[in-house]
Amino acid sequence: MLSLLSLVTAVPWRWLAAITCASILFSAGVRLGEQRITTQWDAAKITQAQAVAIQAARVAQVTAKQTTINQEISNEFKAAKANLAADRQHLLARVPGRVRLEPNRGDRTVPGVSVSSDGVAAASTDAVPAGETLADEQACQRLAEDAAQTTLMLLGFQRWYVAQIKNGQNKNGL
Repeated sequence: MLSLLSLVTAVPWRWLAAITCASILFSAGVRLGEQRITTQWDAAKITQAQAVAIQAARVAQVTAKQTTINQEISNEFKAAKANLAADRQHLLARVPGRVRLEPNRGDRTVPGVSVSSDGVAAASTDAVPAGETLADEQACQRLAEDAAQTTLMLLGFQRWYVAQIKNGQNKNGL
């Protein structure tokens, strides 16, 4: 028992108490720091989630506005195309004579082209196919319809572009 008492008196209790206090303070500091950092991370996550929600709302608003503009332009294009087709049909029904692809072969025809000289390559004297066939007439009608539709598409694109620019300026506060 004496040896046990001598061992107890030999141990530096002050050092043990200081080490124990230091380890308790260190553990408490680690936990406090961890809680503070976790709180900051949570706040950052909430801020980021709010920013994402705001951006998603803006994207939805812009998408809705663009969809509205696109639908309006599409409706205007379809209406203009229908009006153009109706006007064209009305005009074709009203005008009985049409432009001929080949002139009459009467007294007033233009004389043919003479044979080409040696220095010039021979070329066809009539590059346009002769004869007014149903296929030629249909091709001309289709070409006229395509040209009108392309014009309407270009005008629609221009209106769409102007509307998009105005939408962008309103969004930026200009």
